[in-house]
Amino acid sequence: MNLTKINSQDSSIPNRLNVVPFQSSLEEHSLLIASQAAIKLQTNLLKSSIAYAQSISGSLILKATLKQTLEILTQCTDAGEGSIFLINEDGQIEESILARSPVTRDRKDSVISKVLDEGLAGWAFRHRQIGIIYDAVTDDRWVQLPDQPYVARSALAIPLIYGIEAIGIITLTHPQPNHFNEEFGMMMQYCMEIIAAIVVNAQLHAKYRPLDLV
Repeated sequence: MNLTKINSQDSSIPNRLNVVPFQSSLEEHSLLIASQAAIKLQTNLLKSSIAYAQSISGSLILKATLKQTLEILTQCTDAGEGSIFLINEDGQIEESILARSPVTRDRKDSVISKVLDEGLAGWAFRHRQIGIIYDAVTDDRWVQLPDQPYVARSALAIPLIYGIEAIGIITLTHPQPNHFNEEFGMMMQYCMEIIAAIVVNAQLHAKYRPLDLV
């Protein structure tokens, strides 16, 4: 599975310099609520990032940061499950957390490849925009995996864009349809950049802090 190759073959995908804003029909009051929720979420994410930077060193900081970021997003949106994939410039998975119990490496690679090639996660990553599935039963972008250990009827996918690079994707799910709505979409639109910056900071700490370069 190579996302770089996929990107170059799909003419409907935006230019790599573009980040497509989430389109909503929310009224001003609802946008204000979403922005206020985003500020609170950003504050929680930054506090967590600073705490980990001060207490954890070496390669452990990246995994810990991803896990904590996912937990904060899951709690904030009342999601049932969540997953996060980091993807390097060659289109290969650098790090990941799956929304399922521990599996073998081969099984894990198969699951990731499937959802990135055919599912909502890959769609959001390639199109560089937030994606919402209101009902997984009626949306072709949702891939139902064999032996999936959780129920997912609605989903929210957030691409991680740093500068001009798409570096990863977060997917949140809920067992009920229509749980994720435009307010959640706008909240995540406001938070995309800071989430990506936190992840990149953890990557740099994991790579250079053991050498006392950061």
